[in-house]
Amino acid sequence: MYIDDMVREISKYPNGTYLKIEWENSQLVLEGIIDTIYETDNGLEEDDAGYMEFYACSFRIEKIIKNVSNRNYNIGSLMEISIENPPVIITLHDGSIIWQDGNSK
Repeated sequence: MYIDDMVREISKYPNGTYLKIEWENSQLVLEGIIDTIYETDNGLEEDDAGYMEFYACSFRIEKIIKNVSNRNYNIGSLMEISIENPPVIITLHDGSIIWQDGNSK
């Protein structure tokens, strides 16, 4: 099971920790809390050469700061943060950067 640097950094904080997460060069900015870290896969069949298992973070959306993407997000809904949906920056409530562009802080 693969755990990338981003999820490894998120997993250092308990469930319920407030995060501000930005994707797509601030085209999408959400605030919310860590719900859980879990095992998942990329949806391919296990015998497919591209099959991969990895850890992901379930994030509960509490506030939509900016959304100029074509995607619909709802307060209270969960979304996955993973290597398949990597943000550009993750910060704590106090503004401390815990992860940015694949480089742990």
